Amino acid sequence: MVAASTRPRGTDMTRELVRIARGWLLGSVVAGGVSAVLLVCQFVLLAHVVDNVAFHAQAPHTQGRAFILILICLAGQVGARFASDMMGTRAGLRVASHVRGQLLAHLFAAGPVACADVAAGDIVTTFTEGAAALVPYFARYLPSAAMMVVLPLLILAVVAGVDGWSFLVLACTGPLVPVFMVFVGYGAQAIMDRRWRQLSLLGGSFLDALRGLKTLRLLGRAQGSLERITQLADAHRRTTLSVMKVAFLTSAALEFFSSLSIALVAVVFGTRLLAGTADFRSAFLVLLLAPEYFMPLRTFSASYHARQNAQAAMQSMDTVLGLPTLARSYSGQPMQGVIGGVQCRALCVCRPDGMSVLHDVTCDFAANRLTVLTGASGAGKTTLLHALLGFIPVSVGTLEASNVSGHPIQLDGVRMAWVPQRPVMVFGTVADNLRLGAPDADEEQLRHAAAQADALGFIDALPNGFETHIGERGSRLSGGQVRRLALARALLRNPDVLVLDEPTAGLDAASALRVSNAICRCVPGRIVVVATHEQVMAARADVLLHVADGTVVVQPVRAESVA
Repeated sequence: MVAASTRPRGTDMTRELVRIARGWLLGSVVAGGVSAVLLVCQFVLLAHVVDNVAFHAQAPHTQGRAFILILICLAGQVGARFASDMMGTRAGLRVASHVRGQLLAHLFAAGPVACADVAAGDIVTTFTEGAAALVPYFARYLPSAAMMVVLPLLILAVVAGVDGWSFLVLACTGPLVPVFMVFVGYGAQAIMDRRWRQLSLLGGSFLDALRGLKTLRLLGRAQGSLERITQLADAHRRTTLSVMKVAFLTSAALEFFSSLSIALVAVVFGTRLLAGTADFRSAFLVLLLAPEYFMPLRTFSASYHARQNAQAAMQSMDTVLGLPTLARSYSGQPMQGVIGGVQCRALCVCRPDGMSVLHDVTCDFAANRLTVLTGASGAGKTTLLHALLGFIPVSVGTLEASNVSGHPIQLDGVRMAWVPQRPVMVFGTVADNLRLGAPDADEEQLRHAAAQADALGFIDALPNGFETHIGERGSRLSGGQVRRLALARALLRNPDVLVLDEPTAGLDAASALRVSNAICRCVPGRIVVVATHEQVMAARADVLLHVADGTVVVQPVRAESVA
């Protein structure tokens, strides 16, 4: 059965990520609280010093102790603020690293069949921009949200003990800012969601254009593709500017309310000072604290777009993390002994949508035998390969492995390698592409695998041998060389089961013959299964299986092909 993802979404996902960086976030909030307390103490001391010097005829040198305390508070405030920012940044980086690892692990668990339902551009954008969008959310937004509560409440408590009218003005004007931001936030979130969709489309279109650039140029459609990318980029630019407009509107509203509040406090205190009903120390302290009362709100507003961007990114992550886990899990422990075969008994395989593709399949894949699958396109050859590789689960029946003595062994300990119909070559050297199969392989292992795949000859003939760059997607190599290089990469892992899908499709006769000869040399000591339409491979089969209408029929093999 297909395993559905139980990954929490929305608010639950945010809570899970907060738990991951809970320690760093708590430290950031505590350090921010210490900074707020020291800031208030600093202003209280400053108001005391100014009042003593200006209105109580005390010499400045008599206030040395107060000056020292002010400097200590200032240094402590700066240090606590710095520690808060550093711990917030560490929390963001930890969450981003965890999310990337979780996405990668889930993609492996989902397998290539499930991942085919999501565009490659969306996956790449989620890995890069999506994970990066979480850093400012945890580094700035969450700590500033906590400080938006801590510092204003602390200042209100101090002001309430100093002057009731000022407390009333600040208490009434302060909540207007969050209320206004709620109304602005609804429109801003819709804009951010649209921006994220456009960014995913832009990334996917650009990736598709790079992949098919050679074909587009041959067909004379490269200019049309560039115009399409230009349109998407321009739409993304306009949406980004719309986000900036909302940000400017939010900042303008904050400045208006904060300036209005500070002006009201100043006018009220000025009138009361002239009337002699208020003292200078209280007025000066409240006027020092009033701008700081709105400072956390400004900081929160400046980082509010980080929340919107992170929510849009988490929606994209939900799509990836919501993919069903189809792939077989491997124990990581290699099997003991030599593989003897893999047996399918009354096998039924369904697609993720529930449609049956294979039913009542009974066949054997024996070691030291080249098993070739034939059949029309869509008959189920690739599905059978995917079931053998563990990319999709078996709905009914059994798929078991045995050693040379016939004793059953765990299938999750069998080393498997897959060479798809269109092998992917990355931009890099020959060695870089080979080491995708075994990152720790040394040069001797590379040469041995290349010799098995009949690729050593053309590699040594390259200008720099294994250090020769092969271009984007192997553009500097022929089709046959790419297939043999992909075969060498698969052999580098010394697999117990080697599966190839259409390894000679699209090759000329000479290249197809070299690839088929290389495949035949890989048969001893392992199970080799090939799905093909080409007669050149079918003629080399030791076991020939014909797939038609979701069933598998064993066909006789000509004596000369066995010989």
